[in-house]
Amino acid sequence: MRIYIETRGNKTSLGYRELAEKMWFKEKNGHELEISHVGNDETFQDNLFLSLSIDKWLNDSRWKKIESPLQFEDIDLEFLKEENLLFIMSKHQNILTVDKRALYIMAVELAKDLDGSISEDGKSTWLSVAEFEKKYPVVLNLTYEEANDISLKEVKTMEAIEEPWDYDSD
Repeated sequence: MRIYIETRGNKTSLGYRELAEKMWFKEKNGHELEISHVGNDETFQDNLFLSLSIDKWLNDSRWKKIESPLQFEDIDLEFLKEENLLFIMSKHQNILTVDKRALYIMAVELAKDLDGSISEDGKSTWLSVAEFEKKYPVVLNLTYEEANDISLKEVKTMEAIEEPWDYDSD
């Protein structure tokens, strides 16, 4: 899955942990969110580079019984300086609802923070944050728990198709 954000700025005020907590949760059953990440506040705020993944099996023991590449979904963010665009990409083309919700929240939060617009069709059309939220209210309004429960069912039937790592193939 690929999303572009056309920005009017090139620095975010968000911290990587703050963004991750918006994407998934801050605390659940007395435990803090367990994530894997490449990058920190400095690389994120100064260079708009970050990779996040929720450690599903550490946040919900039901994932320990699942064997699927879809349980390991990276959500990567890179700033394309020459185009003044943020590029958000998942590892797989079809992603579980829990990861799709997180990716959409990342896009919304960054577009709000950087006064940007969002494209999900290879930069052909651009949506305001409000238009994007209106297009995906079902996914965006799910709680983490609801999205996680749906994903535990989806993972049994969803095929893991890796996203080609070619920025120009949209």
